[in-house]
Amino acid sequence: MDETTAADWTNAELNTLINTAYQRVITAVMTVFEDYYLTTDQFNTTADQEEYSSTDGIATDIFKIRRVELNYNVSSSTSAPTRCLPINIDEVRRDLGLQNANLGTSSSSAAGYYTYGFGSNFRIGIVPIPDRTGTNAGRIWYLQTQADLSADADNLNIPYPDRYWMVVCYGATADALRFGQQDSIEADKFDAKFVAGILLMQEELEDKIAEETKTVMDTSGEFLDFGQSY
Repeated sequence: MDETTAADWTNAELNTLINTAYQRVITAVMTVFEDYYLTTDQFNTTADQEEYSSTDGIATDIFKIRRVELNYNVSSSTSAPTRCLPINIDEVRRDLGLQNANLGTSSSSAAGYYTYGFGSNFRIGIVPIPDRTGTNAGRIWYLQTQADLSADADNLNIPYPDRYWMVVCYGATADALRFGQQDSIEADKFDAKFVAGILLMQEELEDKIAEETKTVMDTSGEFLDFGQSY
């Protein structure tokens, strides 16, 4: 593919194919090792406002949300952040996006959040609705979308890139050889290498902590004594 003069592929086309494979590798990493891309950011709340966007400090590079916390009264030194649990927008029985100075709701009940949109259009709704304005009152832990490669000096943002960089090459080469039906047989071979590389990478990245044995974690708080008779 090292053509002195572009004949089969332009540089722009190859860049697109490389980034397509790169993003596929990134999402494969997220499937088994999402904490690698985990980051956190804060946002501001406004009294009696339910939904928040980038204008309130919500990040625009959110791929998946891992955790949301909200401090309903940041001005009080004794007020601690409350973890908000994810809810479906259908669970909110009144109108969404409520903003009314007389309808704020305090934090006396369990806090929840719903989301919709993506990128700059991402929105997060908080219930109960904050009844106080607070700077950096909310915090989000989320998986961050990754930018495409744009320069030769750019580094792959994947775990252990010295080991897995070739997987990106396999995927890009397969797509390039299939581009314009250049060589479908060789493309299939590189596709097989790409898929095998993805699966091997996921297997090797699945267990990030080797200190303990695999366990089952109870996140519901239910009684799980499997030896108990019923």
